[in-house]
Order: sequence, then structure tokens, then C-alpha cells
Amino acid sequence: MRGDAHVRFGGRVGETDQAERLEPRLGSTLPMRSARRREQEGQILVLSALVMAFLFLPLAIFVIDTGLVEAGYLQLGETLQASAEDGASTIDQQALRSSDGKTVRLDAASAQQVAESSMKVSELQGLDSWTVKITGNNVSVQGKLKVKLLALGMATLTESRSATFVYGQ
Repeated sequence: MRGDAHVRFGGRVGETDQAERLEPRLGSTLPMRSARRREQEGQILVLSALVMAFLFLPLAIFVIDTGLVEAGYLQLGETLQASAEDGASTIDQQALRSSDGKTVRLDAASAQQVAESSMKVSELQGLDSWTVKITGNNVSVQGKLKVKLLALGMATLTESRSATFVYGQ
């Protein structure tokens, strides 16, 4: 067969009314390609690029931003918990000494100061503000953290942790 031959696969001999023009491939033993098929080559590359651009890229950005928010929550939670425990570990030394070691209680003013100092020392990047509340033997610390996201701007995270002063249990 030459390049001008008309062939219809799957039809009867002599039926060439809807045949495709075939072009030979030099040095190949494979069947010849049709001209229409050659015009369609490369379309999957364009389709793949579009799928990657409109599906996978936003999905990747979403996954990265979600990871940044999750990491921010973990860092903020650990920082708040550490400062609450630091504050809850302060003992009213004057009451302890005056009672010969029989009265052990939380020193609220010292607990406030220690928790505040612990938050300042943490130097958590993006830490916006925090509040420390002392209620009885409980020290609660609430903080806000601003996390810079990859594509969506900023996210403000709010978390609260607490610790309780307990002695002899």
C-alpha cells in the first residue's frame, strides 16, 4: 500500500466511501496512522495542564493552608498550656511560712505575673494578644495568634488553656 491507498477496516472489500486517508511511517512495521488522529496528538497534554491548573493547584494550596492553621493551633496550645502551668506552680510563700507548712495555696498575684512573663518569653511568632485569669486555684490563659497563609491572607486563631494548683493529691 502507498500513501494514496484508501482502506476501510471492518468493512467489505471495495467499500471506501467513508475511508480515512492513511499516511505511511518510514521505517516502521506498525500500521499507518490516519491524518485525523495525527491532528489530535498533543491534546492530552493541554487537558492535563488544565486539570493540574484548575484542580490540583488549588487543592495543594488548600492542603498547605490547612497544615499552617493546624500547626498554629498546636504551637499556640502548647504555649498557653506551658504558661498556665507555670502560673499554677506558684505557691503563696508567706502563707506557707506563717502556718509552718500547713497551709499551701496559690499566690494569685504571683501566678498572674509568672503566666504573663511566660507568655512574653515564649516569643511565639504571630502572637497577637493574651489574657490571664485566676479563679481560686485555677489559672486560665487565652491567646490569639495570627497565622499568615499561603494564598488566603491571614487567619486569627483563638485558644484557651488552663491549669489547676493542686497540692497533696
